[in-house]
Amino acid sequence: MTDIRGYVLAGGKSSRMGSDKALLKIEGLTAIERQGKLLDPLCPQGVFIAGARSKKLHDMRWPVIHDSTLDQGPLFGITSALQHAQNGIAVILAIDLLAIDTTDITAVLASCSQDVDSECDVFFAQSKQDPSEHGAQPLCAAWRVETALPVLSQQFAEGQRSVMKAWLGLKRQRVIVDDSRLVNINSPVDFENFRQTKG
Repeated sequence: MTDIRGYVLAGGKSSRMGSDKALLKIEGLTAIERQGKLLDPLCPQGVFIAGARSKKLHDMRWPVIHDSTLDQGPLFGITSALQHAQNGIAVILAIDLLAIDTTDITAVLASCSQDVDSECDVFFAQSKQDPSEHGAQPLCAAWRVETALPVLSQQFAEGQRSVMKAWLGLKRQRVIVDDSRLVNINSPVDFENFRQTKG
């Protein structure tokens, strides 16, 4: 397979959480450590932090890719990651998808590797219970840089900020993931419920 780089999107404001989600502690690790270690063995060309609110993230072993402009949303984060990758596959994983595990990322990459004719531009986690676009999770996905970047960049330049609308011009392949692992941790209540579920 072509070069594979991993990117943890961590540039959000975390306004609903009230503190940087990247520094949440779960099972002895911060969220950024958990996501970085998840991607490490699957991304031989390196793992990077896309965006960083806290200076503490600069002390991690993963290089930080700085956002040129703050508060532009996840589409900007994805585009910045693809620009950094330049080629190959960019695996995007949001900082708040803390239930995603190795099998999910492996399944996404397996689907990508099986696409030998490079017909698809992005392979993404899809809710098992919701097959509609509402069940799609583009922040747990493998993106073909050369084909996806021009489309996303053009959409962003034209004022689009929704990932779900910006990727309509791409050929997409869903990879079914159990809903329990597609939970977004956005607020203290979400985080507490998640910790209780984890036991």
